[in-house]
Amino acid sequence: MIPEIFTTWLLVMLRVTAVIMIVPIFSGRGIPVKVRIALAGFTAAVIAPTVPAISLDALPFIQVMIVMTSEVTFGILIGFVARIFFYALDLAGSLIGTQMGLMMSADINPYQQEQSSLPSILLYHLAVFLFFSLNLHHWFFFGVYQSYNTVPIGTGSITKELTENLIGWTGSIFLIGVQIAGPIVAISFVLLLVFSFLGRAVPQMNVFSESFSVRIIVGLTMFGITCDLMADQISNYLRGIPKDMVHAINLFQ
Repeated sequence: MIPEIFTTWLLVMLRVTAVIMIVPIFSGRGIPVKVRIALAGFTAAVIAPTVPAISLDALPFIQVMIVMTSEVTFGILIGFVARIFFYALDLAGSLIGTQMGLMMSADINPYQQEQSSLPSILLYHLAVFLFFSLNLHHWFFFGVYQSYNTVPIGTGSITKELTENLIGWTGSIFLIGVQIAGPIVAISFVLLLVFSFLGRAVPQMNVFSESFSVRIIVGLTMFGITCDLMADQISNYLRGIPKDMVHAINLFQ
């Protein structure tokens, strides 16, 4: 017979682990798996005493698996809502890298399992620094704790409203990415027009090769000038992550 407190802690850890493994800030390549599991276990140990004790001894095996699967699924959905903005950062970095001609110089992104352009990695680092400097990790874990008050263990289902909101949040990825990369995309378009006119005015000039160095220099300069603007935009979107999490939790009923 398994003690109820241990069963409750195990079920809480399933949801918390799923959330932590999805969010790039806590699931980056540079963070050892043992550290992630320890963070999930400690968080579950803090939350478990506030959750009504649950016993699974009287339930059939199939029902136990359903409860465990629902907890993991719920954690993945919460983590996905928190991760959506980082998909937008990846898109913004790809747009910036394409306009600057840096897409060939991809590198391993420490916050995900694949290569990304250098601007994407810089935006990821900037977002992580802002996330912790704004103390948003406190609100993030509070949102995870609040999920147990709204959707207790073993309850909840995916509603139509939740599906519609997930589609809307996913659709906003492109808009957010374009807004962040907008200044550099605009200056790149101006450079494209300038070199197009130069190519017509000076046919002997190799516009294609000459534009590479100019695009990189102007792009890096513009990236540095607009860093404050991008930081403000990233901060505003990061502040909305806990609200989106709570909103999604309220729809998961």
